[in-house]
Amino acid sequence: METDIKKEIVSVLTKALSLIKTENFADLKELSNDVIHNASIYQDKDSIQIAVIVYALAKILEREKSRGKQISGNINAEIEKAINRLINGNEELYRKEINHVFKQIYENDEKLYMYIQNIIEKANIVKGMKVYEQGISIARVSEILGISQWDLMSLVGKTRIADEEGMTRDISKRLSFAKKLFKVI
Repeated sequence: METDIKKEIVSVLTKALSLIKTENFADLKELSNDVIHNASIYQDKDSIQIAVIVYALAKILEREKSRGKQISGNINAEIEKAINRLINGNEELYRKEINHVFKQIYENDEKLYMYIQNIIEKANIVKGMKVYEQGISIARVSEILGISQWDLMSLVGKTRIADEEGMTRDISKRLSFAKKLFKVI
């Protein structure tokens, strides 16, 4: 993992830990969007996974708080361990600690398992859309995140991202470009 990515992940996890402790889940969700910048530049799995994890934790913890449950204690400890592992340069143990974050959530409530899986899938697709907005191809985003191109294209189609900010041209210009491209003129 590159040094810049490590620094960014440590920073994001430190902020996430603080936001979890103060139960500021709206800012926690927003924090996940900040990670997308690195993910779009480096196209690395670690940055994208952190964005997904932070987003999923924000959703899960917010829902559990509204139900009067407290599940963040062990999660905090696992995030702290992950930060320390990454600072110490042990990427393998860092990734294991990140996996423990999810396991801690699973252990708190078995019914959460299906909910978490659903959130993680949705978070992956939403984050994939944000990476796509940065100019990365749908094929590359789906490869990085391990999601289907179909699911990603479905969300992109609903949001009309492809229609915004110069991503489309009028039909005659597109037809002219296609004819030149395929030498059909």
